[in-house]
Amino acid sequence: MNRFKDPLPKITLKENRIHMWNDIFKKLRKIKRNTARKLDNIMQHIGTKELIAISLGIVVIAFAIILIMAHISGVKNNSLSEKDGENQIANEGTSGDGDMPVVEMASKETKTESTPDTTVLVKKEGAKEGYLNRCVFLGDSRTVAMVNYGFFNDDSALAQIGISHPAFASNKFMNNAGKEYTMKSYLESHQAQVIYILLGVNGINDSSEDHYKNTFISLIDRVAELAPNSNIVLVSIGPVDDNGRYKDYVQNALIDKYNDFLLEIAKEKHIFYLDIAEVLKGSDGQVKSEYNGGDGLHYSGKGCEAIFNYIVEHPVPGISDEGEYIVKYVKPDPNKVKVTTGDESGINEGNFGDLMDIMGITEDQNASDASSQSSIVTEDEEAKKKAEEEKKKQEEEEEEAARQKAEEEEAAKKKAEEEEAAKKKAEEEKAAKEKAEEEEAARKKAEEEEAARQKAEEEEAARQKAEEEEAARQKAEEEEAARQKAEEEERKKQEESSNSGSTENTEGNGDNGSGDGNEAPTSQSEGSSGQTTENNGD
Repeated sequence: MNRFKDPLPKITLKENRIHMWNDIFKKLRKIKRNTARKLDNIMQHIGTKELIAISLGIVVIAFAIILIMAHISGVKNNSLSEKDGENQIANEGTSGDGDMPVVEMASKETKTESTPDTTVLVKKEGAKEGYLNRCVFLGDSRTVAMVNYGFFNDDSALAQIGISHPAFASNKFMNNAGKEYTMKSYLESHQAQVIYILLGVNGINDSSEDHYKNTFISLIDRVAELAPNSNIVLVSIGPVDDNGRYKDYVQNALIDKYNDFLLEIAKEKHIFYLDIAEVLKGSDGQVKSEYNGGDGLHYSGKGCEAIFNYIVEHPVPGISDEGEYIVKYVKPDPNKVKVTTGDESGINEGNFGDLMDIMGITEDQNASDASSQSSIVTEDEEAKKKAEEEKKKQEEEEEEAARQKAEEEEAAKKKAEEEEAAKKKAEEEKAAKEKAEEEEAARKKAEEEEAARQKAEEEEAARQKAEEEEAARQKAEEEEAARQKAEEEERKKQEESSNSGSTENTEGNGDNGSGDGNEAPTSQSEGSSGQTTENNGD
């Protein structure tokens, strides 16, 4: 159900603080005057020590009064800021972001993985709208329309007209209440039990099918990383009119192809898939005429209502639907609407005005435009709910402070452990380096000693070889000398033998001098011949 409130009077935070401090100063001046008068009377009857003790007591009391007044002022300011903070658009019938219902946080207990039988969400009989108190929606202009028609709370949707899934994670968004987010900051502060991804129609004419699919997978992985306990639901891309204004950018054939891809990825990653095309598509395969917003791409109020009911009736298993779902309507400001234009979105100046009308963004729009979809909450109900929200907010802040403290202590512990590990690693590396240097020095020394030993051995071998060669040479010289000596002795012996023969021949000739004169020459000739032969033999 939707809830709307009358515009609230604007009282600035600055004015309230000025009044508060004026009251404090007046009370302090009054206390000062009364204290001064009393001190004049008392000082005549008490000593110095008593006077100091009384002065300290007065200072403590004054300080306590200041703290109490500051606390009271803080409570008032918080209450006032919810009515007139920076995010308020008072003249648009909203009390701003501070009055937004708080999305219930996810936990490990609320996280579940889909199975082949539960991937496609099925209808639940008797489903209640309280389920949406646990959901947030990431989307494009079709999701913006769901907010502007009063079906989703403004702060439960992170969406922008014309945005495509490849650009979603790096984009900066502004909701109707004027609050800015990135996907990272939004999911870090909105850890909902269920996160719906309603993207894919913008940029569906991507020339690269791989680029379209890979960027979608990257987006899903990033959402899962930022919200690990949340259940992710991929919502099918709703049908269009193939002959509508955006026929050059998107056709149902492409939608059907990429819906098959989304279903396949949901099964692969064990997340969920919601087939809203089932309720939006007619028997001819086109968007039903009563759901066509006029341009063939965006949906009418009835179309948004059909999507709303389909989401409620097909919840994620295990997520509670108890509690009343109240929509805090925030009228969109045409001057603050963010739009992504260009080829992939198909939005240009020619169709911008009509698109704003379809989105429910017009200058003369007021909260009564959607009053048929809402009921008025009484002031007592609002006050009660507001008190409960303030209490819950305070508890969440205390839990957040405790969580941050625990994280800081854990971070400090982790840092100390990392520093100790780094120190230990540095010492080990130093020791290893020194050991390696020592081993290298020892290796070099061993190599040098081995080289010296080998050199000594080579020098000793060379010396021994030289000695052996010298001994051999001397021996050869001695043998040559002995041979020559033997030859000399032999020659002398032969000469002596020869000389002895000559003497005998001479003596023979003398004896035979009276004989035949022809015999002596023959004998001499034979003796000479014999000597010659003997000498030659030598």
